Amino acid sequence: MKMRLYMRLASMVTLVVCWWIASLFTSPEVLPSPYRILLTMVRILTEAGPEGNSAFFHIGITLLRILIAFVAAMLAGIAIGLAMGLRKTVEHALMSLIPLFLTIPTILMVFLAVLWFGFSESGSLVAVMAVVTPFVTVNMAEGTKAMDKSLMDMARSFKANRWMLFRKVYIPQLMPYLMSAFRYSFGMTWKIVALAETFGIKFGIGYMFFFWFESFDMEQVLAWILLFVILMLIIEYGVIARFEQRAFAWRRTFSTAAL
Repeated sequence: MKMRLYMRLASMVTLVVCWWIASLFTSPEVLPSPYRILLTMVRILTEAGPEGNSAFFHIGITLLRILIAFVAAMLAGIAIGLAMGLRKTVEHALMSLIPLFLTIPTILMVFLAVLWFGFSESGSLVAVMAVVTPFVTVNMAEGTKAMDKSLMDMARSFKANRWMLFRKVYIPQLMPYLMSAFRYSFGMTWKIVALAETFGIKFGIGYMFFFWFESFDMEQVLAWILLFVILMLIIEYGVIARFEQRAFAWRRTFSTAAL
């Protein structure tokens, strides 16, 4: 565990050092040094930005959009995937549509959503669901088909109701597929939301990218990008990774007991 932590820290330090060396041979207008970006980040977090809105205002709006779109895409994907895995008729009806959505490029889907719904919250939500939901659907459908049918038959023979069947039989077997879809969906959701905000949705981190890009202020652009990346890494390793460890804690217990 410590070795992995040291390796990650070493890779981050190496990246910062390479960045600093590259900035020595480049104009600050093109590639500011890490120190200048750090000062800009502190200024962003402590001072009011354009239109009098703080950085926390934009961060909060972006996180809210990510949460709403992510939950909607996950719930829709899980429901459709389970239906496809449990019912052949649903699978045959939707199997021709799923590959269609999986092959649409993300940026093209964002363009289409903007054309259909304009620069609105609906556009980013539709773009996220069109890109993320099909992947979750396929993942859950494959997981459902891979479940141990003997466990399901045994549960039914003991008169387990639907809720108990879902909670005690379906969820434990689907958890690896669910976590895989969870990680992918979260990563895609925040990228799509940031992209939609960059294209014109009012307020948010992506909106600030584009605002400073139009002003040709590279320090602000890189500072906002770095803030966004740090925020997503905190959520990834501070929330999602911890949730995954707890969800699969039974594996470590089982392995220890087996030894």
